[in-house]
Amino acid sequence: MAEAKVAIIGAGPAGISAAVQLKRYKINSIIFEKRKIGGLVENAHRIENTMLFPNGISGKEFVKILEDYVKKYNLKIVYEEVKKVNKADNFILKTKKGNYEFEYLIIATGTRPKKLPFRGIKYHVTEINPCKKLLIIGGGDIAFDYALSARKICKDITILYRSNIKALPVLVDEVNGKGIRVIKGEIKSIEDNIAITTIGKLQFDEILAAIGRVPNVEIVEGIASSKMFVIGDAKNGIYRQTSLAIADGVKVGMKIWRMMRYGDTEGDW
Repeated sequence: MAEAKVAIIGAGPAGISAAVQLKRYKINSIIFEKRKIGGLVENAHRIENTMLFPNGISGKEFVKILEDYVKKYNLKIVYEEVKKVNKADNFILKTKKGNYEFEYLIIATGTRPKKLPFRGIKYHVTEINPCKKLLIIGGGDIAFDYALSARKICKDITILYRSNIKALPVLVDEVNGKGIRVIKGEIKSIEDNIAITTIGKLQFDEILAAIGRVPNVEIVEGIASSKMFVIGDAKNGIYRQTSLAIADGVKVGMKIWRMMRYGDTEGDW
């Protein structure tokens, strides 16, 4: 893969925007993606804070825009999972099909969900099946957003939060306005399709957990380099927003161009 010096791991908003910005500088990159374009943004009920869509846009619609950008800029995507990254003179990306070498590396791998110690729980709204009763565990933005998304396929939805509601007030208001139950309690165990909680038994057909996320960066653990950049949700901790991920992608594209052209290694990366 000598046609590109830059590897990007992850084809979500951060990775795609980085590749687009690099292409504008006539710098080719190769994006590695294990599933499909968009990443977790596909799960979003509505994206409102990019300032480009006054009425908001669904996650699925946003993925379509990313796909259009891939086509417009002729971005190269390799649909392989990067299992490990080693650093010698360059970065060596290891997949099942082989090893690939690059001078620069952008990590746009996003996050992975925190798990509960019970079987049968799903962690992305795109994984659930049409159902009568859906139980969602969590009190943050993702839990409330998932509840709004799931209304298309589930009739009866309950959100169970443990301590405090941390979701955006606008999401809370919308959930309350849609007749979705929001109750305080903690899940203790699951028996068949019954959740045993601190407030009693709750029946469900599908159960979805949204109790937090952690950066998905294990493949570069222990690597430090001025030519490696972690961007988007993988970097931003609790400040996970599509607009921030896009901005990170644009900024890292600018940074790499300066490094290639001027040898500039200054910055806050």
